[in-house]
Amino acid sequence: MRRLAWGAALAAAMWCVAAATLGADDQFITGYAAAVLEHEFNITDASVEVERGFITVRTKTLGTADRGKVLSALEQIPGSQGAAIIAADASSEEGNGAYAGIPRPGPKWLPRGLLFSPLHADPRWPRFSADFRQYTSGADLTGVFAGNFGETFSIYRNKGPFGGEWEFGVQAGVFSIFDVARRSIDLVNADYTVGVLASYRLDRFSGFIRAHHQSSHLGDEFLLNNPGFTRINLSFEELDAKLSYELATWLRVYGGGGFIVHRFPEHLGRGTSQWGAELTSTRTFAGGRLRPVAYADFQSNERSNWTIARSVLAGVQFENARIGDRRIQLLAGYFAGPPPDGQFYNQRVEWYSVGIHFYF
Repeated sequence: MRRLAWGAALAAAMWCVAAATLGADDQFITGYAAAVLEHEFNITDASVEVERGFITVRTKTLGTADRGKVLSALEQIPGSQGAAIIAADASSEEGNGAYAGIPRPGPKWLPRGLLFSPLHADPRWPRFSADFRQYTSGADLTGVFAGNFGETFSIYRNKGPFGGEWEFGVQAGVFSIFDVARRSIDLVNADYTVGVLASYRLDRFSGFIRAHHQSSHLGDEFLLNNPGFTRINLSFEELDAKLSYELATWLRVYGGGGFIVHRFPEHLGRGTSQWGAELTSTRTFAGGRLRPVAYADFQSNERSNWTIARSVLAGVQFENARIGDRRIQLLAGYFAGPPPDGQFYNQRVEWYSVGIHFYF
């Protein structure tokens, strides 16, 4: 009996120690997961629960964060036994604030992330990128280096109608192409764009209204080497709007149009249109470090007689919890149609490309 009593006491003590250790581990994982969500993915309205190492996240929306990327980051937390994301119902009483302690979004200045995700295959969406293009026709070019830098910054964000969020932001970028077939690597053209936009997001739906300016400048070396080329001081101001909807976690579609309100030269067509689709694989490779992606963008503008410009990109996105909602992508591309580069808009070109793209 004494041995039995000692055995029962020892078992009880071991169970208490194991339970305390398990609780401590779960608390550690809870704090770790909350930090990853907030600091790496800008998800601040989520409730995190951990039971025996399994992480459950309840949130109204992931915003522009990639669901697969969030899950991958949570599963990489030390001690994690898996993760799940459960969407709160914004139409219910719980979804308005009482659902597992999820608060409604409040006003934020200079928040991280964006409500409207970038249009990755749009040649004129501001981003940091470096591409090599091999022209197969048009523009009297062969090998071209395209160096771009720019970004979209959210200035102010607050809760919006129907349980969504809205934000005001600024956007700016420089898009340049260099003729690497020449020893001096001549600058051919540089486009400068700057604008302001107001965005809205509700779960899988998002959109923006934007007012932006673009001006184009030919390189001095290009003009010296092409004395017969007529320079046009191309510039315009445009109002445009785009809508986006995520049909699934792996498929997004978008579309919209715009109108040029001021232009030079005066004969420049005013109407613009754009649509496209983006695919993001739900699977990762190389130990969760690589995620396949594919994007397609189509534009048809009055200044190019409504000829469709086709831009297609495909490749891999690098995954890591420390990267968070930032994106680093290695992409191969194909473009055909009127080029986006300055006054070359009335030509027809075709190129293949490979490059690296950054979204911060």
